[in-house]
Amino acid sequence: MPTLGYTVGRDIAVDINTPTGKLRIPKIISFDSKPQVSTHKITPLNGITDELQIPVGWNGTISAERMDATLDDFWARWEDNYYNGIDQPRGTITETITEANGTISVYRYEGVSFHLTDAGNKQGEKTVNQTLSWTANRRKKVN
Repeated sequence: MPTLGYTVGRDIAVDINTPTGKLRIPKIISFDSKPQVSTHKITPLNGITDELQIPVGWNGTISAERMDATLDDFWARWEDNYYNGIDQPRGTITETITEANGTISVYRYEGVSFHLTDAGNKQGEKTVNQTLSWTANRRKKVN
């Protein structure tokens, strides 16, 4: 539930669907998403520059505390598929947000490629944080 009208992390739920099914990460710590835009500047003779903005997808990261082999197994399967010549279809991410007024906003990232960019730093008495990066073709509002 939002706090004083602000959206906080606990107002967000993330569902990750890979080509092999739902990826259930036990402890997601953070989720970030950023739109990617290609720009092209046009300066006509009058000297007033226009800047065209063309959407070129989204990217982001999912940070998780390692509680089991979910991400390691996911990436091992991905690597096996690659080296065995098996195509890597894309997945989706669904982001559900409880808004301050109680309504629900749902966005779906489509054409998602996943990349385990950090399997974690293993040290004595510390938890292991892992990072799954992703890129998507686009984001659509579902409701």
